[in-house]
Amino acid sequence: MVLMEASLNMISTTAAASPASLLIAAAAVTLLLAPGWLLARSWGTRGIAAVGGAPALSLALLGIASLAAQRTGQRWEPVALLTGWPALLLAVGCAAGVALRRLPLPTAVPARNSGGTAGIERQPMQLRERLLLTGAIALAGGVTAVPIAIGTGTWDSPAQASDAVFHLSATAFVRETGTASFLGGLAPMYDGASVYYPTGWHAVAALLPGDVVSGANLLVLVLAALVWPLGMAALLREVLPQSGGVLAVGTALSGSVISPLLLLTSVWPYGMSVSVLPGALALIVRAVRAGKVGARVRAAAWALALGAVFGVLIAHGAAVFNLAVLGLPVLASAGWPTLRRAWGRGMGTRTGILAVAVLAVMALGGGAWIMRRSLASVFNFPRGAANIWETLFAVVTDHPLLAAFTPWIPGNILVFALAVWGATAWRRVEAARAWTVGTGIALTLLLLASGPAWPLRALAGPWYTQRARIMPLLTLGMLVLATIGVQEAQRRWSTVATAAAADRPKWTLLLRRHVPATILIVSLIAAPGWRWGLRTELLEAIHDPGRASYGAMLSDGELEFIRRIGEELPEDAVVLGDPSNGSAYLWSVAGVHVLYPSRPRPASTELAWLGENADQIETDPRVCEILNRHGVDYYYSDDAEPDGLTGGVREPLWGEALARVPRSALEEIDSQGDATLWRITACGSA
Repeated sequence: MVLMEASLNMISTTAAASPASLLIAAAAVTLLLAPGWLLARSWGTRGIAAVGGAPALSLALLGIASLAAQRTGQRWEPVALLTGWPALLLAVGCAAGVALRRLPLPTAVPARNSGGTAGIERQPMQLRERLLLTGAIALAGGVTAVPIAIGTGTWDSPAQASDAVFHLSATAFVRETGTASFLGGLAPMYDGASVYYPTGWHAVAALLPGDVVSGANLLVLVLAALVWPLGMAALLREVLPQSGGVLAVGTALSGSVISPLLLLTSVWPYGMSVSVLPGALALIVRAVRAGKVGARVRAAAWALALGAVFGVLIAHGAAVFNLAVLGLPVLASAGWPTLRRAWGRGMGTRTGILAVAVLAVMALGGGAWIMRRSLASVFNFPRGAANIWETLFAVVTDHPLLAAFTPWIPGNILVFALAVWGATAWRRVEAARAWTVGTGIALTLLLLASGPAWPLRALAGPWYTQRARIMPLLTLGMLVLATIGVQEAQRRWSTVATAAAADRPKWTLLLRRHVPATILIVSLIAAPGWRWGLRTELLEAIHDPGRASYGAMLSDGELEFIRRIGEELPEDAVVLGDPSNGSAYLWSVAGVHVLYPSRPRPASTELAWLGENADQIETDPRVCEILNRHGVDYYYSDDAEPDGLTGGVREPLWGEALARVPRSALEEIDSQGDATLWRITACGSA
């Protein structure tokens, strides 16, 4: 728990820190780490593996609890953490882990070369190693947290990205309805239709104190600056045979990459699944590590690994493909020797292996059939071809694949070079093999997503054929290989012959004796402060109206206007407006219900029709019928040019008529700048 205290201290030093923001951040850290850490400890996992894998385990627990709460009519609110399903499931999970470890079972096979610990456990780190690792996590988190805070501006500044609008509104609905289940919890966003949607993000954000916007922004901070480096530290600790400087530098370098932070600027559920992925992979590596241990220890390790996998899927269902890309090579590498031995035992064993394989294929096929509509929408998502050379440039320099951001040449090229070095050691370093394969698959998918529309491009379909969603897989694999590269550099350069030492300059000897530290310093110089300015740009691109990459929906002062409206309107008010002009934020920021809480076309045929015909309010009676049915008495307009720049209005994705409601059908209530709140008078509203 020392790491938790250090992370809160780090957050307290960032810009715009306040007692309220510190409370929200502390709640987010506790909610993501504490339940999973208790589960991991109860099931026999210690050290950084327990801490790094905790967020995925916590999400698994919260996902099951949210479904159970929905089925039993229990509200999803903070008090439920102590008296409801989350508390009950945590108690049962911890008790099961303790029971498995203590109940009499057949004698376990002694661990081999384990030094008194289980064969799948790493040797405990010495105090110096723990301090180095803690410092590395603090460095990785610090150079991420501060730019996030600066780019965000104030924690109550809402992100102005299409996906963010949806997730802010969805979180507000979870708070109102008290339902966070992934099976229908976001029904209000789909006009009451109960659909599957990954709600891990919303379940966590809805439980945080304070307002919806501050909770979302600080959850981004905690995921990017704490959960990601903790997970990478756990993964590297499980992959590498030793700790020390190599582990510390590899962990620190996890704070140098851009792709996870890029995802967390808008696609929050998927970004969450990527942030907790390294911790889940760490528990998988631990579960499959070779070593003669008892069935009890192995079963406990596998239980945690499967729980972490479920937690990653709770964050986002597409994570099953991420786990396949990076996890299957690890499983294949660990299981191949056992499978080969079993195959040679005779026809009966071979038949059993084939039967299991057939059952696995059938299970995958059944799952694909159940999710066929969701999979079809993903695989058929229209996206134009990109530039392969631009993609290769992004791979080498770790560029965020968005031209609006400064290239920062040479970027993070040192990590790429170290990763290549680590991959070339696959003959000598067994761990490098699986990660070379997984990283190679990720690179192939990334290039397919960049290429022309030919049949094999469909393989990138699970990621909406979007390079930015695939890039973190390549980043994660490269970080593991880069750490192996640091290990190789230390092996090659740190040993200096005693006879030759006297002939070498002292500074050369110093560098050779501290190879990992030298690499870390060079990386900070080559990518200045790990591209502090670029990180700030990423957050400004969704929070600063003058720098929004895809256009702003709120101009300067409009947020203040929306908050004022929230105080003026009655509690049962419902507002009509074009969601691309800022009106959608009335719900998540001010708690005022809106007819269109997100930018895409609504699922309801009736509401979709209204969006195309709202300007006929004085001539078509059906417009007023729909408005009265939904209790709409108010209208929000913004007369700024819809360029996303000059006045905080973006081009609508649909429903252009929403911006053309005639003023003769309205009565002005309040205004500020180009934004105006009206009362609808044409439909007989009081």
